[in-house]
Amino acid sequence: MIIATSTFTASLAVVAPAITIFQALAQAARIRTTGAKGVSLATWLLSSFVAEIWFCYGFVFHVPAEIFANLPCLIVASTVAFLAAQSQEKMARSLLGIGGLTMVTVVATFVGTFHSLRWIMATVAVCSSVVIYLPQLALVIRPKDVSGVSAISWATACVTALCWLVYGLLIHQLAVALPSFVMLPSAFIILIQVMRHRIPNDPKHGLQAPIIE
Repeated sequence: MIIATSTFTASLAVVAPAITIFQALAQAARIRTTGAKGVSLATWLLSSFVAEIWFCYGFVFHVPAEIFANLPCLIVASTVAFLAAQSQEKMARSLLGIGGLTMVTVVATFVGTFHSLRWIMATVAVCSSVVIYLPQLALVIRPKDVSGVSAISWATACVTALCWLVYGLLIHQLAVALPSFVMLPSAFIILIQVMRHRIPNDPKHGLQAPIIE
């Protein structure tokens, strides 16, 4: 039983990062084909920041999955942020934002090297992860064009949040699991809203099936 649980935990340490990367790739592909209408630039800038801070968290708190997961996640999230900023013509603002967030990462990591102050770094990591999807959520719950938002990306985000929740609980790292209690319902609501916008209104035949893309 212990061996099975250990194997399952080790599997999550690989699966969760892989799914996180796929989430960003799906959104990047959507932006390349349809543009970034409805895509929250703030969410993807925060995604880059979260990848940075959790990468450093992995070193400070000795959580290998966070180290291996967040370097590629940083690359793909930054790519999505770049494509969104380029499409929305907000490149200068985005560069300033990511620069400021990177400074927060540097300071939080430095503080985290002091054992008695590690809670500060953990708090920054958790709080940033808790709010990461909220800007996108705020955009999709209002009537507007969300054609640039990938439904596949947010379906994947639901699975990702669930994986990190279970993984965090299994390794007894509350800071790893806690953000998913907000991320999971947020991602699910975003997915539902995006799918609703994909359903064409056909007066003759009624509502058609959702288009997942």
